[in-house]
Amino acid sequence: MDSDPKRILVVLPTWVGDTVMATPTLRALRLRFPRAHIAWMGAPAAVATLAGLQWADECFVDPSKGGGLKGVWGARRRLRQGRFDAAVMLSNAFRVALVCRLGGVGRRIGYDRDGRGWLLTDRVPVPRQPNGRPEVVAAIRNYQVLAERLGCDVSDSSMHLAVEPADAAAADAILAEAGVDSDKPLVLINPGASFGSSKLWPPERFAAVADRLIEQRSAQVVINAAPAEKTIARAVGAAMAGAAAINFADRDNTLGLLKALTARAALMITGDTGPRHIAGALGCPVVTLFGSTDPDWTTLDCPHERIVRVDVPCAPCQKKLCQLPAGDDHHQCMKRIATDMVLAAADELLNDSAARAWND
Repeated sequence: MDSDPKRILVVLPTWVGDTVMATPTLRALRLRFPRAHIAWMGAPAAVATLAGLQWADECFVDPSKGGGLKGVWGARRRLRQGRFDAAVMLSNAFRVALVCRLGGVGRRIGYDRDGRGWLLTDRVPVPRQPNGRPEVVAAIRNYQVLAERLGCDVSDSSMHLAVEPADAAAADAILAEAGVDSDKPLVLINPGASFGSSKLWPPERFAAVADRLIEQRSAQVVINAAPAEKTIARAVGAAMAGAAAINFADRDNTLGLLKALTARAALMITGDTGPRHIAGALGCPVVTLFGSTDPDWTTLDCPHERIVRVDVPCAPCQKKLCQLPAGDDHHQCMKRIATDMVLAAADELLNDSAARAWND
């Protein structure tokens, strides 16, 4: 159609997990506009998460993210140079809508929230319950609604990521250095979460699960850690009776390397955090522990995920810190998840993985 946008800007979500959940929308936009120039703009972590995907003509870091007024002005200049005639804002930040308006983007599509409606040309209403609170809508669907405004087919909700060759080579090298045997299952343990302590399972329980998998499955354990999560990764390693093959408490990691290791793993065990979504996008079976957060906000099209959670009166509270006083009920949403519950889910997925490998 002659009225189709020729240069499309997509503003990515901030968080790694949200960015992964946006990949069905990014694919839908590419399929709908195969000849358009599509650019992705986002925070460094979002850009790194999508590295290797071929659905954009360019991908760059948002100058306005954390850059104050100077950053906003830099983003304005960058967008004006790009001459974008449409922007799909997967970020709900007021700043993003302001930058797109100042950057001269003709059509600006985003959710009408946080006082930014006047900056949008396509104000998409936030679905709300009768009491005025937002409806619980899975993030994947939330992003797809925005693409529908441009006539995209959003029937495919599967997530996808790519592993770049350099990261694949780095993963192979680190596994070889650790003496990892490709005939034994590689299990990623991801004990951290940047959201807050309410998502954290006790390190000694991660350690107990890792030990059991080593004993019963001859698993080779990799303890993942972002730079800010090294303390909890170190605590997991210290609490283990056995030894992890690799512990990123003691060495540097990158999102690219994490993706490459995840693509090689037989299983990931994690809280509700970014690596969970990476596993789902790369076909790695994943056991996810939920406590304070509602799984319905982040429902994935991922048949090889098992969610482990317990029903407690105060969950899901969506709080970063447990609001209950110290005592037996404090952080009960996570403390009442037993190691046997996690191991049962892990065994089920590892058995399924073995069956798939046998059939292949």
